[in-house]
Amino acid sequence: MSEYYSEASGASEVPDFTSAGFTASSEVSAQADTFNAALTTLQDVEALAISGCVTASVSGRNICFTIPIFGRYCFPSPVPIPVNASVKACFQTCGSFIPTGFKVTIYINGRAVFTKVVGRC
Repeated sequence: MSEYYSEASGASEVPDFTSAGFTASSEVSAQADTFNAALTTLQDVEALAISGCVTASVSGRNICFTIPIFGRYCFPSPVPIPVNASVKACFQTCGSFIPTGFKVTIYINGRAVFTKVVGRC
């Protein structure tokens, strides 16, 4: 898969799932009361959409984070990052059966600062 980064101009940001939670519209959210119940529900799944938030680190002017399946990514920050800032990356995968990319929104101290697309969305 050829990777490319693009600013998600005009695209809505990925929600901060740590405060907004996940929607109950998905079959797994609606039927799974526990993680083990979710694993049972997903036993024969051949495709999966992944959404979540991960802690990000700051290295110089770069914001780095690791997304399950996709790996580690670093982006230059378009804004200065305060010392001791809380930085996280909230993401949603794109694609129908196999993830073709993801959209990520970077939050600094709880405020969305930018959104990028990696791959194809």
